[in-house]
Amino acid sequence: MLNRFMKKLILLHAIVLILFHGCYPVSHIIIGEKKDPINADQVKVYLDFPDEYEKIAMIEASSDFAFKDMSLEITDQRKTDKALARLKAEAASLGANGIVIQSLSNKNKLHFSLRKDDRGNLNADTRNEKQKELKAIAIFVK
Repeated sequence: MLNRFMKKLILLHAIVLILFHGCYPVSHIIIGEKKDPINADQVKVYLDFPDEYEKIAMIEASSDFAFKDMSLEITDQRKTDKALARLKAEAASLGANGIVIQSLSNKNKLHFSLRKDDRGNLNADTRNEKQKELKAIAIFVK
């Protein structure tokens, strides 16, 4: 009985760690030289590269739920707006004053949750959620 309890406890701790540490849907790969951070409102969105620029990083962001900036977006447009805001914030943190959008895609994410019922049994629930994902190149326009 204790062994079963320990397995459930370890599984619960692993899920909590994943939720709190792996739940901010933004990432980057530095491919140039970082600059001093700027305000995200100063980051412009480009469809093509401007005449004079430096590449700073490849970045991606999604509209997935995050504890860092909680929001529950329902419409496709609001999900796209959330992913774009996160993309601009990440670019700004790297000192980029522009981003060149590379792709916009939809992805289905499976959410998994555990709950305990009145008898102490652990029950698992799953649901699918449609997310928006944006990929871009963070640039510094001269």
